[in-house]
Amino acid sequence: MREEQTARSRMEAAIIRIEAMLTATLPHLATKADLADLRSEMKADYADLKADLKSDIARLDADKPGKAYMWGVLAVLPTAYACGLAALAVLK
Repeated sequence: MREEQTARSRMEAAIIRIEAMLTATLPHLATKADLADLRSEMKADYADLKADLKSDIARLDADKPGKAYMWGVLAVLPTAYACGLAALAVLK
C-alpha cells in the first residue's frame, strides 16, 4: 500500500512538472495561421526584392560605358605610361 502511494506521489510530481513545461512552452509556438501570414509576407518581400534587383540591373546596364569611352581609356593608358618612361629618362 505504501509503495502505491509513493509511486502515485512521484507520478503526480512528474505530471506537475510536465504541465508546467507545457504551459511555459505552448504560448511561444507558432500556429498554422502565423506560418501562413509569415509565408505570404515573405512572398511579398521576395517579389519586392526581385523587382528592385531587376530595376537596379537595368540601371547598371544603362550606365555602362560605351565603346568610344573604352577606346579612349585604352589610348590614354599607354600614352601615360610612355610619358612616365620619358620623364624618367629625362631625370636620369
